[in-house]
Amino acid sequence: MENILYDNKGMAVAYIAADYDRTIYLWEGVPCAYLFEEKHLYGINGRHLGWFRDEVIYNNGGERVGFTSETCPVPVSRSRPKGEKAPRDEIRPRWSAPAFPKLSFKAADQHLADFLSEGQVPEQYRFRP
Repeated sequence: MENILYDNKGMAVAYIAADYDRTIYLWEGVPCAYLFEEKHLYGINGRHLGWFRDEVIYNNGGERVGFTSETCPVPVSRSRPKGEKAPRDEIRPRWSAPAFPKLSFKAADQHLADFLSEGQVPEQYRFRP
C-alpha cells in the first residue's frame, strides 16, 4: 500500500511506493528518492536528503519538511489524481549520512516537492535503454 506524503499545508505532494526500495515519487509520477533502513531518506542520485522518523520527513538540519496523513499539522486535502509512474533510474551509490540532528517542530522553509527533487538524477545522466 502506498503512503501519501503531504506538505505543511496539507496538500498531497508525493507518495512512498510499496516496492522493495520504498521509492518516493512526486505526485506527477517522477521518482526522486527512497527510504533506506526505514529511517534514512536518500535521493536516487545517492545524496542523503534527510530522515523519516515517526511518519515525519526531516531535512538534515532537523526541520520538518513532509508528513503522512497521521502526522500532518493541518487537515489534509482530498488528493487529486496521481500522474503515471515514470521508470525509476538506477539508484546511485549512497553518500555518507550526516550525524543525526536534533529534531525540531520548526517547519523547513523549503517546499516538500523542491526538497525531494534534490534527489533526482539530472536528465543528462539518466539511463536510457
